[in-house]
This record gives sequence, C-alpha cells and structure tokens, in this order.
Amino acid sequence: MELTNEFNLKKIERSAKDYLSKLDLQKMIDDSSDKRDKIMFIEGPPTLNGEPHAGHLRGRVFKDLWYRFNTLNSKNVIFNAGWDTQGLPVELQAEKELGITNGKSGITTQQQIENLVTQCKKIVSKFHQKWIDVDKKLGMSLNQENAYWTYKDEYIEREWQLLKRAHENDILTEGYRVVAYCPSCQTSLSHSEVNQGYEMVQDPSLYYKVKLQDEDVYLIVWTTMPFTLVTDAMVGFNPDEEYVYVSANNETWIVGKIRLEEFMKEAKVEDYKVLKTVNGSEFEGKKYTHPLLGDISGLEKMSKLENYHIAVAEKFVDVNAGTGIVHLSPANGEDDYNIAMKRKVEIFSPIDDEVKFTEDAGKYAGMFVRDADEKIVQDIKDKNALVRIGKIKHKYPLCWRSQHKLVWLARREYFYMLDRLDDKAIDAAQKVEYFFDQPKNRFLEIIKEKHPWCISRERFWGCPIPIWKCTECENIERLFSRKEI
Repeated sequence: MELTNEFNLKKIERSAKDYLSKLDLQKMIDDSSDKRDKIMFIEGPPTLNGEPHAGHLRGRVFKDLWYRFNTLNSKNVIFNAGWDTQGLPVELQAEKELGITNGKSGITTQQQIENLVTQCKKIVSKFHQKWIDVDKKLGMSLNQENAYWTYKDEYIEREWQLLKRAHENDILTEGYRVVAYCPSCQTSLSHSEVNQGYEMVQDPSLYYKVKLQDEDVYLIVWTTMPFTLVTDAMVGFNPDEEYVYVSANNETWIVGKIRLEEFMKEAKVEDYKVLKTVNGSEFEGKKYTHPLLGDISGLEKMSKLENYHIAVAEKFVDVNAGTGIVHLSPANGEDDYNIAMKRKVEIFSPIDDEVKFTEDAGKYAGMFVRDADEKIVQDIKDKNALVRIGKIKHKYPLCWRSQHKLVWLARREYFYMLDRLDDKAIDAAQKVEYFFDQPKNRFLEIIKEKHPWCISRERFWGCPIPIWKCTECENIERLFSRKEI
C-alpha cells in the first residue's frame, strides 16, 4: 500500500481494506496455527435488537486488540464471533414493530405466536447485517463462519444438556414462589437482576387500623404498598419486643413501644395515654377483621378460614419502622410468603400477567395494582380505618431494562436451587483469574447468597424449557434433546 501526501480518510480506508484483503492475513495466521499454543476467546455476544453505537465499537476494538496482541505473541487464538439473538430486547422490539401494546397478554393464538417469532427472526437478520458491516469497517478479526447464534437448535440443545445435568442433580426445580416481576416487560427477574436497579423513590406511607376479634382494640398497621391490602393475610409482631396499649382518639390502639412517640407525632395525635405494656409474643394467633372485606370478594372467602387474618410473632419484624406492626401479604412479599408456607397459610393472589387485579379482587378488578393505591387509601378512609397517609422516600428496585418499578408476585416458575450446590460454585468461581475486583466481588456475592435463581421468563422468544406437564394427570415429561422429542 502506497503512502501519499493526500490526506483523504475514505480513500485511505479503502486502500487499507483492499491491501488487507489481498494479503489474506488470516490465512497466514491459520497456516501457522499448529505450531502455536491454543487459547479460546469466548465472545460476550451483542444483542441483535439495534445498531451498534460508540460504546459497542469501543468494546469490539478492545477485543480485537487483545486478539492481535496474543497472536503476535505466538498464540493460536480461537476467535469466534457470537450473537445474542433471543430474549426480551428482541421480543420487545418485535412487539413494537407489530403494534402490540399490551405485551404478551395480546398474544393468545398460535398464529400470533408464529407472527411474533417470525418478526423476531427478521429483526435479528436485519441488525446482524448492520453489525457485520461495522465489523468489516473496523477490520475486526472475528471468525464469522464459526459464530454461535443463541436461537439456533444446536446452541439451544447445548443449553438443554446443562438443564438435564441440573435436573439430575436436583438443582432444577419448579416451584410456586414470590419473584420480582416487571409490569412493563411482563416477566420475572432473577435475584441478581433485581440487585442491579435500586433507586430512591417516593411511595405512600399508610397507617391503618384493624380490629382484634376478641378485644375492643385496634392494631395500628403500617405499609408502603396500599395495593397489597387486597392480598393481606397476616399482621406481624416481633415476639421479643414490647408493645403498648394506648388510649387515643376515644379508642384503644396497639403500637410498638419503641416507635410510640415518633408514630404519634406522625399521626398528629397529641393526647394519648399508655394503658399497659405486653410482649409481641402475646398476640400470636389472634384473629383480626380486615376493613375492606365487603369490597374484595375473594378475600372475604379467605377470611373465613381459621388460619387467615391472624397475628403472627416473627423475629424478622422490624420494630424501628412504622409502628412495629407490619402487614403481611404472602402473594407480594418474599418474607411474607415464607412465613405463610411455614404456618400453612393459603396464598390469595388475584393478579394477572399485566399486574392487574382479577375478578376475585372485587371492586378493584381490572385496575393496575399500583394505580389502585389511591383508591384503596380512600376506601380505608371511608371505612374509618385510616390513621395517617403520608409519603416516604426509600430505596426500591426498578427493572434494569424498562426502569419500571418492580412488583413482587407469587408465581409458578423454574429455579436453580443454588443452596444445593454447597460451596462448589463458590470454590469454582474463586479459582478464576479476574482482571478487576469489582466484577469478581459482585459475582461472588451473588453465588454466596445462594438465593434461588429464577431461570424461567414466561415469554415466547427464548430458550424453551423442554418440560411438559399434563394438566389432567399431572404426568411430567422431560426431553432434553431433539432426538428425544
């Protein structure tokens, strides 16, 4: 390639590309590869739902520099490309292009599913070509002929083999648990995804009262999510802490002793008198009457159960927040759910995939749950059960994709039970050589926590979980290869 005095970037670029094309540098490298030590590069694949931007280009240039440096240092680098083609980014783009505005709820027929999948493949093909064009301009050395594609059968079948091993080792399980759910993406998130998105938000701070059935007294309960009163099942006390009976507003209230003074300031109650002090354990098993039973048909049926709408004494209850008495909704809280399972309390969850209340929620049916907050507060007020409504700023998780507030929902999902691995995953992760401490520490923190890892996403464009369950006899078939299917 000749050097000239003329500075024309386009011309120089064309000349360089022509020169490298004629040189066939890759063939020269491949011809000498048998004499080199082999190392494998695993491409962290770009998602094919959009055009590459400056950040993508920077990352790809760094990868290529790594390849060239190691090649010049007599290494045989297996430098295959990879393309992330499945998952929410592509599916949400397809929904947008097809004019689907209510997410997966708007896809109910087999033909609609086929249309969505076809559109996803078109998007992947379109943006793949754009990425290839950019890679050529950058002079990338990635081997495109041996690239892996996450939506192709051979790749999915390899994923199935990992699922098979997890099943054989009793790590893969199906279960009904509370998971973080994004109303916008209409899918669950894993525990590690939730931890990516905590931000300061403003929520309601609701104090309301419920009457004990065997005493003429009211429990003053606190929550930051009024909509969960629809799925209310228990109220929690700390068994080791003290609670006080207080005469206020011509009624007898029960609140945590530690929070009494601050709570009364928040409630703007100046004239009150402490009548007696008891331990939280004394409220164990007491039944109370929910103030909105007449408005929520499904909850009214649940309240007739002996083991429902009861006070429970549990050590996780924080007496330094609210009134020290917390509302527990097993359908919308992980700790709440675990307490319900331990105590054999049934789960009432009248919430659909769009995070809207179903008919069992009575007058709130059809409402997006967060939109029901204001209505529920007003109804609490109308029932003379409102003590105080205010605002609170606190950290709350947002979906890292949509930036929408997450909602905790009880759903049937598939999980990797990381606690069943003992310390094998931790030991393996610590043997890896990391270049930076931050990703190392974050990854180790996730697996050390051993929280059940939700792997199912309940969407159409992703790796299918090859498990079939008969709805009549409940027989389960697990087919982890195309040959078995």
